[in-house]
Amino acid sequence: MNKFIGIPCWLENRGKYVSHEINNNFSKMVLDSGGIPIIIPQVYDKSFLDEYINMIDALILVGGSDISPYLYKEGPNRYLESTSPIRDEVEIYLLEKAVERKIPIFGICRGMQLINIFFGGNLYQDIYSQREDVYNHSDRENRSIIYYHDIEIKENSRLYDIFGPSLVVNTFHHQAIKKVAKNFKVTATADDGIIEAIEYEKDNFIMGIQFHPEFPEHNKNFYKLFDYFIGNIK
Repeated sequence: MNKFIGIPCWLENRGKYVSHEINNNFSKMVLDSGGIPIIIPQVYDKSFLDEYINMIDALILVGGSDISPYLYKEGPNRYLESTSPIRDEVEIYLLEKAVERKIPIFGICRGMQLINIFFGGNLYQDIYSQREDVYNHSDRENRSIIYYHDIEIKENSRLYDIFGPSLVVNTFHHQAIKKVAKNFKVTATADDGIIEAIEYEKDNFIMGIQFHPEFPEHNKNFYKLFDYFIGNIK
């Protein structure tokens, strides 16, 4: 039976108009892994979003803009980058309903961070000003530069079942999980201590990663994540 995978896109200001956008690799990789992608627009209308929740079998939350620190009761750090209040509202509502229905959830970069906030955790608003001796996990001047590094994956985790003890990943972020939400466990870290993956320890199938598997040209093994996620949807 086909599995419908909801993927919220994001809003992009193009000057004369605002567009809905998403990396097409998400759709391609979901299709290649046996799912059917359902792209969800950024429209905060609960009855409208309920229709999508009723349609999908799983939810993928992808990367993008910073998350407002207001959501975890902090004022803005001076290095906070652009936020999207409408996106925060839309994706938090989708998260809430997906958790209620026990729809599997997969968070990527910003998506993992939002899951952590939703369940009561918080973030480093900017790892470079709030942590010492961290890797360069992003490049503010040239976003096309990719800094690769290894992550150490912990045993007894879904991520370990997929990849084993380590994986080479890409990295495009300056925010990261600080306090891990209750009932979540850290399943991978970088050598500098930055959290690279989390999983929910209760019944719901919820997992998050900090890196970007939608770029399979960076590591062909990234396909295994989509295969695993869609293959375990009941």
